[in-house]
Amino acid sequence: MKTRLTSIALAALLLAGCAVGPAAKAPDVPVPTAWSLGSGDAAPDWAGLLDPQLAALQARALEANRDIARAALSWKQAQLLAEQSALRWAPSASLSANASRPIETQSSTRNVEVGGVTIPVTTSTGWSRSYGASVGVGYELDLWDRLAQSTAAQRANAEATRTDIDAARLSIRSQVAEAYWTLAAIRAQKPLAETQLALTRETLELTRSRVREGKLLPIEVDKIAVNLQAAESRLADLAADAQLQRQILALLLDEPLPGPSPEAALPAGEPPRWRLAEPAEVLARRPDVQKARFGVDASLARLRVSEADRYPRLSFSAGLSTGGSHARDWLSQPLASLGTNLIVPMIDWQRLALQRDGARTELDAAALTLRDTLQRALADIETQRIEAERVAQQLAANEGRLREATENERLAALRYEVGAVARADWLQTRSAVLDAEQGRIRLRLQQWVRQAALFKSLGGA
Repeated sequence: MKTRLTSIALAALLLAGCAVGPAAKAPDVPVPTAWSLGSGDAAPDWAGLLDPQLAALQARALEANRDIARAALSWKQAQLLAEQSALRWAPSASLSANASRPIETQSSTRNVEVGGVTIPVTTSTGWSRSYGASVGVGYELDLWDRLAQSTAAQRANAEATRTDIDAARLSIRSQVAEAYWTLAAIRAQKPLAETQLALTRETLELTRSRVREGKLLPIEVDKIAVNLQAAESRLADLAADAQLQRQILALLLDEPLPGPSPEAALPAGEPPRWRLAEPAEVLARRPDVQKARFGVDASLARLRVSEADRYPRLSFSAGLSTGGSHARDWLSQPLASLGTNLIVPMIDWQRLALQRDGARTELDAAALTLRDTLQRALADIETQRIEAERVAQQLAANEGRLREATENERLAALRYEVGAVARADWLQTRSAVLDAEQGRIRLRLQQWVRQAALFKSLGGA
């Protein structure tokens, strides 16, 4: 028996030394080496975008948000699965014990006379006890790295789940900043909109008077009425937007509605022009790219497992058992066993081939997902930079419009003082200045929201 076991073990070791194991390789995905637009001098960092109040709101959101909590729980579950898979490397042990108490047959015969006739009667009575225990150890030799690759697949899945936490954190910070800055822009626009509404109402009354005097055509009243309706709608939109942004903050902070109403203010000055690293380095920081990369790693590991399944498996086992009806029998009747199990797939090749082809298809799909994710990530970054440039150009144009409107209002005020123009004409130039100022606030909001979106698209710092 020992000779047979030794021969089997030697055969398996020879297979391990001579056969060629699975050698599946990860696919290559090209990445551009340069950006289409130039970059600035500052390193990407939230510190240049935040005031203390916004930083505190972001910290509260990161601590209380349910999306981050769910992602953390999913990551913990994936880690537990990876740890369970890693236990397959360790030897497995078993321990069992048993006890029995069957009725013991003890026969005795005696004669009984019935009516002068002797009848033999047999009786069986008595109990017996029996106890037993056994212990065993098993271990599978990882000849073709099958167990290691299975564990690697689970760990890659766990890391892919971890990226959901990073993605949620980036998204939460960006959403909090956008809601905060939107509230700041609304707060800055509201007094301007209220003043513009009052000026438009006064202009409408003056225009009606001039129409009644025959100095203007009635259609001028309709034009001012349209402006009045637009001013009223703008003020109503600001109030509704403020409520919506407060609700967004309440959801992000896990607080009851209607949500906080911070004394927000837009950052002073222009957003910094960030210096970007090489595309490969920037993309490697993005959670979606990391998740796609870990997906490829997991699929590759599963393909290697399916390849390893086509090769022999070798496992060893050892056991010790004993038992008896008395304690002294436990030491006098032990039974030890050693075993070697060699599994060679010989008639299951078709199923194994289909399993391998399925794993290869999964790897190809994961590679396509990674390629698509990289392309979308690059497009996202470039889009944010292009949009930032566009908003900067629009803001420069708005500055020119504001200067021109301010100069027109100054000249109209002088002409009104000397009676060269009517008050309604001067009020309209003043309303144009207010409109340009509100446009500048909206563009500055877009500028900072785009900056936050760019930081998110860069995967953080």
